[in-house]
Amino acid sequence: MTANALLDLMYAQVKDQALILMDRDGIVVAWMMGAPWIFGRTAEGMIGKTLHCLFTAEDQAAKVPENELTTACASRSAEDDRWMVRGDGGVFWASGFVECLRSADGAVCGFAKLLRDRTDVRAQIETLRNRAELLADEDRRKVLLFGALAHELRTPFAAIGNAVALVERAYPNDPKLEYALQILRRQTRYVNSLVDDLQEVVRSRTGKTVLHYEALKLEALLADVVATVRPTLDKKAQDISLLLPAVSVELEGDPVRLRQAFLNLVHNASKFSEREKKVFVTCTVEAEEAVVRVEDSGRGISAALLPRVFDALTQAELAGDAQISAGLGLGLSLVKEYVELHGGSVQVRSEGVGRGSEFTVRLPLVRRSEPFGARRD
Repeated sequence: MTANALLDLMYAQVKDQALILMDRDGIVVAWMMGAPWIFGRTAEGMIGKTLHCLFTAEDQAAKVPENELTTACASRSAEDDRWMVRGDGGVFWASGFVECLRSADGAVCGFAKLLRDRTDVRAQIETLRNRAELLADEDRRKVLLFGALAHELRTPFAAIGNAVALVERAYPNDPKLEYALQILRRQTRYVNSLVDDLQEVVRSRTGKTVLHYEALKLEALLADVVATVRPTLDKKAQDISLLLPAVSVELEGDPVRLRQAFLNLVHNASKFSEREKKVFVTCTVEAEEAVVRVEDSGRGISAALLPRVFDALTQAELAGDAQISAGLGLGLSLVKEYVELHGGSVQVRSEGVGRGSEFTVRLPLVRRSEPFGARRD
């Protein structure tokens, strides 16, 4: 079968693609393939006319039909993704392009418009956009809830702390009260730390975090983190190993926020590891970035939870064990916020439950001229 015969079959049988040929003035000279079915208009009704009737009233007013041909002349082709009108007045989402056709000497001879009905894709895009907006609204409501919860908790637990201090002052070194006071002090500190995390999440999500930049040596900051967490790891007979490069790693950042981020990662590694396990903290320099990896051989993370590890309120799912106090799961969320505010990134890798995890933080060695998203002093 010849090529011309195959082309004739294609023109006759293809229904989901419309091919429209126009002369150099934009007048339709051929109405082919799926054009009659897609637009609900016959070739007799369209040949000899322009395509204006296929465009919405808004696009006609904005001279989209003319601009489309002008763009095709200037750039050879013009993409065309827009709402178009059928013969019965209904609209559909058309996706395609207009090609400028030229003779051997470069003169414009006409145009070819090829498109298809992709209303289904447009509907999927709209569904995804609506879902994203709903998730964004839910996130905003969650932040407001965090703020209200932190505000409501701060006052009563401050009063409890004051009451504990008064009892200690009234009954100093009373052995009958010491055990109860220890519980009250410990639980009050725990709740206050949760409130601090809640308030920090609210500040970061509402753009109110202030970063106090200064020059710092990352190896010194990590050494301080390891020294701080070592007593906690000792209680579980765990060990921690710090591996640093031979040269100093200097960068600019907020030492308080960065220290808290790394503390959260190491505490997290310890919390979800069994007794006598080891935690590794490694610092390297790769392609103008400081790279810190916190690795453990603990409980690991399932593939289903990996994409949501840094979301607030996810950590309870990570625990999977009533014996582990997972808290509100704000620590990893704050790690992500702090690192990204410094222009860096954080990723997590785990081969599955029971196979440990590795968190990788990347920070730029040189502070950029513009803020990364937080106000700075």
